[in-house]
Amino acid sequence: MKNLYWFCLFAGLLMTSCVKPPDYPTEPTIGFVSVGRTTLKQDVDTTLVTISFTDGDGDLGVSDTDPTTNYIITDTRTGFQEFYKIPLISQQGVGNGISGEISVELRAQCCIPTTGVPCLPNPGQMPEDIIYTIQITDRAGNASNIVDLPPITLICD
Repeated sequence: MKNLYWFCLFAGLLMTSCVKPPDYPTEPTIGFVSVGRTTLKQDVDTTLVTISFTDGDGDLGVSDTDPTTNYIITDTRTGFQEFYKIPLISQQGVGNGISGEISVELRAQCCIPTTGVPCLPNPGQMPEDIIYTIQITDRAGNASNIVDLPPITLICD
């Protein structure tokens, strides 16, 4: 009877220690986490942007020698895109799914001048709000959802 008790206890512990691997979709999914500073001087200041990600087949990131870019930040005012490269991300455990956070140092774009030259101080020009969007792709070419960052104020003068 005592052996049966120990057997049941051991079997119960064994069953509860099994962890089911994550069940993420094969397309990457991203979410907004944070943005550092939200008021930036045009073409000078930077801010740290952090997003979360999941990818069911774990094929996110590229090697250092691969020229592929897979992290796109778009200025919604102008459509201008900046491209970054996500480095290879290691698999987590025995499952194929991966998750985590990615941070990028984003340089402020230029104000759209009412007079004068873009990217130079324009005395008296009002600050502009800019909204960036972010999207990533995996090595299979699957694109993530698009995430809007909160408005960032550009100081133009």
